[in-house]
Amino acid sequence: MVEQNILVLDDDKDLCNMVKMTLEHEGFVVDTAYDGNTGLSLVEKKSYLTIILDIMLPEMDGWEVCYKIRNLTNNNKVPIVMLTAKVDEDDKIMGLKLGADDYITKPFSPRELVARVRALIRREQDFKKADETLEKGELIVDSQSYKVYVKNQELDLPPKEFELIYLLVKNAGRVFTREDILEKIWGFSFAGGTRTVDEHIKRLRRKLENHSDYNYIQTVWGVGYKLEVKKDVE
Repeated sequence: MVEQNILVLDDDKDLCNMVKMTLEHEGFVVDTAYDGNTGLSLVEKKSYLTIILDIMLPEMDGWEVCYKIRNLTNNNKVPIVMLTAKVDEDDKIMGLKLGADDYITKPFSPRELVARVRALIRREQDFKKADETLEKGELIVDSQSYKVYVKNQELDLPPKEFELIYLLVKNAGRVFTREDILEKIWGFSFAGGTRTVDEHIKRLRRKLENHSDYNYIQTVWGVGYKLEVKKDVE
């Protein structure tokens, strides 16, 4: 059985200990780190189911840690929850741009944190259990490996971008509102609102179009988005 490893990265030692005790009570194995360099070193050496990451860290802030995790050779798809006192929407969008999967603001309920962590882990495991390969045009989506290929070249997608393209490809032609996508990908009313969806769509489109002669994600004005393969017209 794979250990239920979670990393908590926050310079507030009391908060780290509280989160550690809460998660260990739920059966997880928890490592803690109090600065960005130490946390990144742990991620390079050990696999985690989820990382809980504060923004305001000494030596290397949480945004930089998040960015560097997403650019590692291994363990770069681990779900990341940003745990922070920052409440500005632009800060939340910045974290998502760098590859964070979820955001929880301080003060927070330990019960809410556990629920968010379990939801992220469950969603990733559900995708892998599906064990299916979807194809549209030059696009291949493999749920087992959590990988996406265009013209047999792997795209570098963090977990939420993978889940978004999987949803659209599996339901090709169906129009999803932004609210639909928030519910299906994040599983709750995310604090970043529908801007979160637009930012993910924008990044996903750019990655797909940089590697393909086709456009895949179409905007249905006034409604939302759908997957439909169209030849790129210069």
